[in-house]
Amino acid sequence: MDDALIRVASDADWRVYHAIRGAVLWEERGLSGYDDARPEERLPHHHPLLLKFKGQGAGTTRLDDLRDGTGIVRLVAITAAIRGQGHGRILNAMVEGYAHRLGISVLFVNAASDAEGFYAATGWKRFEGHPPRLLEHANNCVPMQKTIIR
Repeated sequence: MDDALIRVASDADWRVYHAIRGAVLWEERGLSGYDDARPEERLPHHHPLLLKFKGQGAGTTRLDDLRDGTGIVRLVAITAAIRGQGHGRILNAMVEGYAHRLGISVLFVNAASDAEGFYAATGWKRFEGHPPRLLEHANNCVPMQKTIIR
């Protein structure tokens, strides 16, 4: 298998994780000021995850375990060089498996408006209720939910 999902732990993997997030989620969107020292990245129930393709950093996300059977997927990013080749779907499936192993059965995400179609195609639904307090409101994002069935 060419793809692997790891929890970021080593200094080298932290550098790759932040480089991908800074490039994809800030620079490509014309933003500046990415902060690679945010303390919430290293909280015990937050899981910074790095997708590797053929041993190289390919994508990132962070899974926050709310410890009530729910979790929040944050800041999903796939590198430009391999975008559109199915790695987003692979990352989505691997995060679901990782969440399931943690005992999470419901996931939430604030999907960027231009990514709503991707999420809908992978089984996510618009969330219309009261989302978890920690999901927060994000501009130009659509709150979505997915129940993990294994």
